[in-house]
Amino acid sequence: MKTSVIELIGTNHKFSDLQTREKLTFHQDELEHYLKKIKSFAYVKEVMILSTCNRIEMLIVSGLPISDRIVEFLSEYSGLDVDKLYDILYIKRNIEAVRHIFRVASSLDSMVIGEPQILGQIKDAYKWSVEFMTSGATINRIMRRAFHAAKVVKTKTDISKGAVSVAYAAVLKSKKIMNLDGKKVLSIGVSEMNRLACEHFSQANAEIAYIANRTKENALELAKQYNAQLIGLDELKDVFLNVDIVVTSTASKTPIINKEFIPKNRKLLIIDMAIPKDTQDGVEDFENIELIFVDDLKNVVDESMRFRKKQSELAEEIINNELKAYIEYIESLDYDEIIKKLRIIADRIRQTELNKFKKRYKDKIDENILEGVDMLTRSLLNKVLHEPTRNIKMFMEHPEGDMYIELLKRIFKIEHSKKDVKCFFSENS
Repeated sequence: MKTSVIELIGTNHKFSDLQTREKLTFHQDELEHYLKKIKSFAYVKEVMILSTCNRIEMLIVSGLPISDRIVEFLSEYSGLDVDKLYDILYIKRNIEAVRHIFRVASSLDSMVIGEPQILGQIKDAYKWSVEFMTSGATINRIMRRAFHAAKVVKTKTDISKGAVSVAYAAVLKSKKIMNLDGKKVLSIGVSEMNRLACEHFSQANAEIAYIANRTKENALELAKQYNAQLIGLDELKDVFLNVDIVVTSTASKTPIINKEFIPKNRKLLIIDMAIPKDTQDGVEDFENIELIFVDDLKNVVDESMRFRKKQSELAEEIINNELKAYIEYIESLDYDEIIKKLRIIADRIRQTELNKFKKRYKDKIDENILEGVDMLTRSLLNKVLHEPTRNIKMFMEHPEGDMYIELLKRIFKIEHSKKDVKCFFSENS
C-alpha cells in the first residue's frame, strides 16, 4: 500500500508576533472555502486547519510533500512575502507532525501550559474538517490518538490543575495595574475567552457590569449570570464612560473599539484578546489608557505557570508512549501483512480438509484426481478471498475503515484484542 506524507505547517506565539498571526488567521465563515480549496491542490488527500489567537496550523495528508505549495498559498492569502513566511513557519513531517499534534492537544505547546481551551479548539478544527469532508482515515487515526493522549496527560499529571487560561493571565496582569475590588467590567463578545475572563474578574471581586454583543440574543445567558446590563455594539461609546475595565475577544475583521470611544478624564484598562485585534490603532497613545494585547501576557503566563513546567517531563513521557502506540497501530494496518495472515489462516483450513479427504480416499482415487482436487480448492479459495481482499484495501482509506478492519481481524482471529469495537466518532463525541 502506497504510504502518504503527513505534513504540519504552521506558526504560533513563539515564532511570530500578533500582527503577523492576524494576517494568517482563518475565520470560521471562510473555513469551508479554504479547506476545500487546499483539498483541491494536486496530491492533497486530507486537510485540517487549526486557527486560534496563538497559532495557525494546517495538518495535511498528501501523496507527495506539499509544504512549498502551502507556503505559496499562505503568501497569497495573507499578503506576506514567501521568504518572511519561511522565517516564521515550522514544517514537520510524518511522525514529528503527529508528535506535534499530540503535544498541542495536550496543551504542552500552549502559551499557558495546561490550559484547557486548546483541546476544545482542536476538536472544533477536526469537527469542521469532518463536516466539510476534508479529513479522512489518516487524520482520523491521528486525532483519535491525540484526544486519548490529552486525556491521559490530564489524568496522570498536575499540568492542568488550578486556573489555567490566558484570560486568567489577563486578570493577574490587571491586579498589578489596579485594585480590582468593585471595578466595573465591560465584556465585548461572548466567546469562551470572554466567559473565562468574566469568571476570573468576578472571583477577584470586580463587577461584571455590561455585556456587549452584536447579536443580543446570544449574550442573554451570560448577562443573566452576572446580572449585567446587555447592550449592543452601537451603545459602546456611552458605556465606556462608566467602566474601569474592558475585555474584548470577538471574531470581527475590523476594530470594535475606536478612538472616539475613549473618555478624556477616566482611567481605563483595555484587555484585547482578539485576533485580529479589536482595538483601533492609536488607542494605546492615550495617556489615560492601559492597553493589554495577547502577546503582552507572556511574562505573566511565565510567572504563574512555572509549576506546570515541572510536570512537563512526565507529560512528554506520556506523549512518547502514545506515539509508540500510534506507530504500532499504524503498522498493524499494513495491507500486505493483513492479507498474508488472512490467506495463511484460510489456506491452513484448506490444507486440513484436503488432508482429511486424501486419507479417506487414499486407495480409491488416483493421484491425478487428488492433484485436481488440490487445484480446485486452491482456485475456490482465491475466488472467495478476491473480493474481501480488494475491499480491505478500500477500508483502509475509508474515514471509519479502522472499525471494519478490526472486525475482520476478530472474525478471522488475525489478532487478539479485548477492546470493544466502536465507531470512531462515537469514541470522540
